[in-house]
Amino acid sequence: MKKIYKAMSIGAAALLIGLLSGCGGGGTSESSSATGTVALSLTDAPVDNEAISAVYVTFDSLQYQYADGNDSWQDVNLTESRTVNLLALQDGNTTLLNQVDLPAGEIAQVRFMIDTEKCYVVVDEQNKTLEVPSGDQTGYKAVGGFTIPAGGTVNVTADFDLRKSLTITGKDRYILKPTIKIVDNSEVGEINGTVTVDTNGSTAVIYAYEDGTWDSNETNATNNFRHAVSSTKVSNGDYILPWLSAGVYDLVVASYDVNGDFEAVMGFVNNVTVDPDQTTTQGINDPLADYQP
Repeated sequence: MKKIYKAMSIGAAALLIGLLSGCGGGGTSESSSATGTVALSLTDAPVDNEAISAVYVTFDSLQYQYADGNDSWQDVNLTESRTVNLLALQDGNTTLLNQVDLPAGEIAQVRFMIDTEKCYVVVDEQNKTLEVPSGDQTGYKAVGGFTIPAGGTVNVTADFDLRKSLTITGKDRYILKPTIKIVDNSEVGEINGTVTVDTNGSTAVIYAYEDGTWDSNETNATNNFRHAVSSTKVSNGDYILPWLSAGVYDLVVASYDVNGDFEAVMGFVNNVTVDPDQTTTQGINDPLADYQP
């Protein structure tokens, strides 16, 4: 009989422990304590004004928001402020901004906090103040999410598109309102090739649009190719469009004068497929074969 009572006591204790564990009574599950590594790099698309040779932005910290519905943010202070010349990061070039261990899970967006007192542009070899509204207060959120794997590493790249982000006013003011896209490096590919479109000595820029989203009205000053997901300058007849998410794209070739003012659409190619971790070669030879203004 004593053995029976002893067995019942042990069973009751085990049940009580199980109930407490299931209700979160001080226990920590393996999934909630698991961590992974985020390696975040920066890249950029160029500006069209040839007088601008550098755009320096100083980063103070990062904030990662989890997609758990609780509006939870994970703050990451950089060891020290990091000043980066974004214009040096073209044609797929990157620089590592930060690598950190964080709780595993899905990240909905990333916020970049900027030291607005240490940002400037170089114009005609002279340093000019770069205004970054709210960069040190609310920061700038990037579009795009990714998953931090438990016990693993995710490499992501933040694309600062200066062509969309940098505004030059008539009063010689330079204002940065970043348009930032974040991609998981394992899920992107690139398009490159040769361009034989004659731009009569003007600067040629290629814009990539998600298939079917190009609208010729975007050539006006208000829209200014704003729905393009990426862009690049043509250099010596060649171009590279890196960091494109897998999908189908349309390419638009535009010409600009030395002041960065739009002149005309010079070429168009549709239905260019990008696969993850692959390079698609696409020549642009027939200027306006598929273009319908």
